[in-house]
Amino acid sequence: MLTFFVVCLWTVLGALLVGAVVRLLPGGPPARRAAAAAGFLLCALALYLWGASHMFATDIEETCTLQHHQPLEPAYGRTSLVPLHRRCNAHFDLVPPYVNPGVVAYLVACACCLGTAVRARLVEHRSPAGGRERNTEAQ
Repeated sequence: MLTFFVVCLWTVLGALLVGAVVRLLPGGPPARRAAAAAGFLLCALALYLWGASHMFATDIEETCTLQHHQPLEPAYGRTSLVPLHRRCNAHFDLVPPYVNPGVVAYLVACACCLGTAVRARLVEHRSPAGGRERNTEAQ
């Protein structure tokens, strides 16, 4: 339950940050949506790197036993980069549990923004006014 709360918090904070930056950018909706996609991609990369920084220890046995008070079981001591994992045993991972779901949430948000940017760009090119309605009767 705590992991779900942390993932939601990271995602909402990232969305607010990306939204605040995108509002400051010039350009129409396609450009802003593409910028939002880039922002979510940067959030995913930052969270991935944060999780990866927890994986690297010079002595994994010392890290597990002394810092985290967990016994090291050699069968679980392997490293996985996708999804991020560095387990001490079957029940404890050095990577915080919110990292992998948070990265997926940011990547889904990035894909959604990129898809809507492409759609907005296609609609803009299909309309005769270039995405803006013209009032020809007033002219």
